Amino acid sequence: MIEHLYSYDEIDSTNELAKRMRDILKNGDIIWALKQTAGHGKGERIWYSPEGGLWFSIFFRPVTLRDPNIYTKMMAVAIIRVLRKFKIDEIGIKWPNDIYYGKEKVGGILTEIIHHGGKKEIVIGVGLNVNNDTNDIPNATSLKKITGKEFDLSHLLKRIHSEAIGLHNFVTKGQRNIITNLWRNSIVLKKGMKIKLLYPSGTYIGTVVSIFADSLVVERDGIKERVKPSEIEFL
Repeated sequence: MIEHLYSYDEIDSTNELAKRMRDILKNGDIIWALKQTAGHGKGERIWYSPEGGLWFSIFFRPVTLRDPNIYTKMMAVAIIRVLRKFKIDEIGIKWPNDIYYGKEKVGGILTEIIHHGGKKEIVIGVGLNVNNDTNDIPNATSLKKITGKEFDLSHLLKRIHSEAIGLHNFVTKGQRNIITNLWRNSIVLKKGMKIKLLYPSGTYIGTVVSIFADSLVVERDGIKERVKPSEIEFL
């Protein structure tokens, strides 16, 4: 059950509205929009958000915030666990926060910290391609395209929210390692996998050496180096 759900036909961004509404939002409240006109991802990348997709944000007011990335991992795990219950077995996390089916993107997560009067709050924005058309989006797919079925957005939202709230209990109890282990086991990148490295100097091929909670180590021409999420792509 979702106690506080604020739903809209069209807004600029669920994350931005959550920030504006922070004074009235309670822990676990949701902002949901059928369409976003200014959806964005990390680094202000534009996130195409037409009708048919699932665009929402969940608000949390944590007591302490040692590791804000745990909220991103928590939400990614919640989404993966729910979608696998729909028998979408190949769904996984492309390090660190994108949802992929094979080599195609299904969704993304944007976690933002709100600083207010010495306190810190969290907004987790989620964008999932569900029933919307993704033909004009490079390397993207949707749940409808994967399964051949139309999804009830409200039902899917409730399932993901319920899963996220359950996982949030581990965060509040200081059992972050449980979330991190679940997240690591859901990552589609594996040690030894060859990936494409997109650097300003050119495109290269590297091999995944280690996957950490906050970084990825690859080997290229015998040299090991840490890379950013924006610098990697599947072959």
